[in-house]
Amino acid sequence: MSVSIDYDCKAPVFNIQTYCIHDGPGIRTTVFLKGCPLRCLWCANPESNAAYPELMTYASKCVGCGRCIPHCPNGAISIGMYREEKHIAVTDRSKCVNCGACVSACPHSAREIAGKLTTVREAIDKVKRDKLFFDGSGGGMTISGGEALAHADFSANLFAAAHAEGIHTAVESSSFASLDAVELVFRHVDLGLLDVKHMDSRLHKQYTGVPNETILANIRHVHGVLKVPVIIRVPCIPGYNDDDENIRATAEFAASLGPDVAVNLLPYHRLGESKSESLGRPQNLGLEIPAAEHMEHLKAIVENCGVAAKIGG
Repeated sequence: MSVSIDYDCKAPVFNIQTYCIHDGPGIRTTVFLKGCPLRCLWCANPESNAAYPELMTYASKCVGCGRCIPHCPNGAISIGMYREEKHIAVTDRSKCVNCGACVSACPHSAREIAGKLTTVREAIDKVKRDKLFFDGSGGGMTISGGEALAHADFSANLFAAAHAEGIHTAVESSSFASLDAVELVFRHVDLGLLDVKHMDSRLHKQYTGVPNETILANIRHVHGVLKVPVIIRVPCIPGYNDDDENIRATAEFAASLGPDVAVNLLPYHRLGESKSESLGRPQNLGLEIPAAEHMEHLKAIVENCGVAAKIGG
């Protein structure tokens, strides 16, 4: 049955990354969308939170030459001290409108705009260039974010376009969305990589800004009603959700979905810290990367619940 695809449908995309090996099976190309309804304290992709283009600045690249200053229409840039180490171009975020006028003026690539409205046609044209790698490795295309369900029309059309090219589809999602959005998107999804941040709804809201009832209900619907294979993914954040009780509760939830549902335990990493600083809103959690022994301990808890487990995605 042919599917009508709107190749002109648009969404804000901040990266189309090739040769990914942690976003589903095989070698994949991952399309990262901008815009997310959650605000996880530990977000690894903070540039994906807002659904509009944002200026990112990199202190490590800036030499304080000041060439960007006259290009800012709002006078938002000045030279200031960075960590008592060196002088750099500092942006007043209250004046910055993310226009990007300063980006091309920087000779050291210390500034960039994250996010660009992209059509389904533009995205699928980039994705299908790697089809040979997909076919040889059992890979395909993944939509990540941000949140794919926050741009349901775009995601559904891009997934449909991938299927039209014979490309396997996967989605990395928080599952926080309306049931209409879930049904629209997941009818074109071959694999759901679905996050469960915490099984306690009160703590889930405290850490992410939203409760978890809708998330858990949507996961049940995706797997039980729509019959989409799913993997439950848990970002293991030290001191927040990596205690035995929560991991056991998550494993029991996965087991309740069916014997084919596995759990991936994703160790916390610090990539989000540097990204947050480049956006002018630094994370100050002071977290340590979890020890390998601790991750193995959590994996054993999941397996003792009769659920297949893996460390990493």
